[in-house]
Amino acid sequence: MPGTVFMFPGQGSQYVGMAKDLFEAYDNVKLLFRQAEEILGFPISYQMFTGEEEVLKRTLFAQPAIFLHSAAILNILKEKKIMPDFAMGHSLGEITALYAAEVLTFEDAIKVVKKRAELMENVSINGGMSAVIGLEEDKIQAIIQKYKGDVVIANKNSPSQIVISGYISQLEKVEEELRQAGARRVIRLKVSGAFHSPLMEKAREEFMDFLQEIEFHTPTIPVIPNVYPKPVWNAKKLKDFLIEQLTGTVNWHDGVKAVLKFKPDSFIEIGPKRVLSRLVKEIAGSEVEVYSIDRVEDLETFLNP
Repeated sequence: MPGTVFMFPGQGSQYVGMAKDLFEAYDNVKLLFRQAEEILGFPISYQMFTGEEEVLKRTLFAQPAIFLHSAAILNILKEKKIMPDFAMGHSLGEITALYAAEVLTFEDAIKVVKKRAELMENVSINGGMSAVIGLEEDKIQAIIQKYKGDVVIANKNSPSQIVISGYISQLEKVEEELRQAGARRVIRLKVSGAFHSPLMEKAREEFMDFLQEIEFHTPTIPVIPNVYPKPVWNAKKLKDFLIEQLTGTVNWHDGVKAVLKFKPDSFIEIGPKRVLSRLVKEIAGSEVEVYSIDRVEDLETFLNP
């Protein structure tokens, strides 16, 4: 498909029952799950198909579950010779984008996801994240700069949605100030830490050490990293940007804007739910077609319109 962007969701998109229909419909998906579970060392399929929602929300399980769901659909599309011109992912989804661009093999991608999830799950600092709806970035910055790095902007998702990250004790104060400044909603997210903030520095250092042993190949298509939202072809830079992402800002809005300059025909969200599709529609308006492929019926509709 000409001018196609594949995009991959991050943590928060998981749900119990995810990918179960894909597993039942495709033998190669069964093989993919078996391969993944050998590397992970636990039955992720149980947590995905019939596990408890509270358990699946844990970073340790949510991240490999979302990656595996997306990878299963991606492999089916590849078999059908449907390939993108660009790949991008939100936070965790950036690893899936690297797999889509053949920067990482499936085995290495699973290892990277597993290590990243373990490191993020085990951060012991008392941190959290909050989504801010309906308040301009400059007004948010004006408030949080008083907190001298204890609270930072973690995600720039769309013009109307920004996520902040930091110490919970400071977040509580910032949230009230944001409401008073006119935020339509301020929502504390159900995450285990202050992701994409300086509070993740120890995890970033350990992740960097781990990635020294993982080979990053030259991408077959450009990847748009979160912390450097422009098309990148360089394998070393892609590794560096993935490391930096743990403490850096997810510039999703800027990444979509960067790809739009190349006038793609369509954005295709591959994986659970439709979070990124909604964000792209807000950013791009009616400028491009946006598709979401989560379940078998979505896949079959896409393949046989």
